[in-house]
Amino acid sequence: MKKFRIEKEHQRMKISQYLREVQNYSGRSLRNVEVFLNGKQVRLTKKLPSHGNLRVVEKKKGTDIKPIKLPLDIIFEDEDILVVNKEPFLLTHPTQKKADFTLANGVVNHFMEKYGEVRVPRFYNRLDMNTSGLIIIAKNSFAQAFLQNFSIFEKKYLAIVNGIIDDKEIARINEELAKDGEKHKIQDLEKENLKSEVEKINFGKVKKYEEIEKIESNLNVENEDSKIAENTNFDNKDNNLNLANKSNFENENLKENKTKIIIERRIFRDGKNLERIIGTRGQYAKTAIKVLKVYPEKNVTLVECELFTGRTHQIRVHLKSIGHTIVGDELYGKGLNKELGINRQFLHAYKVKFIHPALKKELELEIPMFKDMKEFLENK
Repeated sequence: MKKFRIEKEHQRMKISQYLREVQNYSGRSLRNVEVFLNGKQVRLTKKLPSHGNLRVVEKKKGTDIKPIKLPLDIIFEDEDILVVNKEPFLLTHPTQKKADFTLANGVVNHFMEKYGEVRVPRFYNRLDMNTSGLIIIAKNSFAQAFLQNFSIFEKKYLAIVNGIIDDKEIARINEELAKDGEKHKIQDLEKENLKSEVEKINFGKVKKYEEIEKIESNLNVENEDSKIAENTNFDNKDNNLNLANKSNFENENLKENKTKIIIERRIFRDGKNLERIIGTRGQYAKTAIKVLKVYPEKNVTLVECELFTGRTHQIRVHLKSIGHTIVGDELYGKGLNKELGINRQFLHAYKVKFIHPALKKELELEIPMFKDMKEFLENK
């Protein structure tokens, strides 16, 4: 249930228009609500008075997912959002082959214990069974619709990959990626469909399409300049630039770019094969890889992966395409090695950032590396 205080500026707006344009409901989510104006149930077509209170009640919706008590590592929870740290070896939701003992079963049970009723678990993002980390679950249709249609979303992963990615290797990879030319780049006809994914770079602000080239080149000039303004107390309007600080920023940016790899390679599924492959007939996909630390004694590298699109197996496929598969990846890499403590693919969703549906503020959550990955890196 949501409550809103009506302001005079919204007088004579239809309730449906007010909920869509002011409170960011989607048209679809409004099909499943009842509205009460000053305590009296009314239609969505009724116009608002100059003041008063509006209450929006979501109709109850059941689910066939069986509640099963599971230990949930809850990172954040309020009336709209639940964020959990999923363990590896756990499916996100039931499939035809496995109908129970999934994260969804545990979430349904958690809702029953907390609210005393069955609630649908509305997953905003999902992870492969053997990938650990943060999963966001909307508790109601309003939160789900807002996250899907209005919230800007950022997600980052930690991955341990085979091989050493040093400066020389980064240069080799970037040179190889440059040879792809325009064949894997985003095309004009794709921009509308990819709008929500591409625009996520600049939080809370809608990016114009003519600025997409900046995003593709990882420049973010406008966004970074605003950060400089906040940190160095100069006013962009007066062009009172602190050149020394700006120079320092540019130097730091150059240093970071030396450890970053931007992969734009299209991904597609060939027939019924589970494995995805790189090919120009596939869907546009973009991943940023940042080297965090190399481990020469183990011949592995710890990297941060940021997704700009959400293709199936995207990180795994992109890393394979540059010659550095994820340690423990049975489909794209060398597989498991239990003697070395490699019992699954070492991929962990450790950071998310999004606009909260009710608060309309940016929420950033970060968790440590999962224990099996940490132990693998620390054990000699």
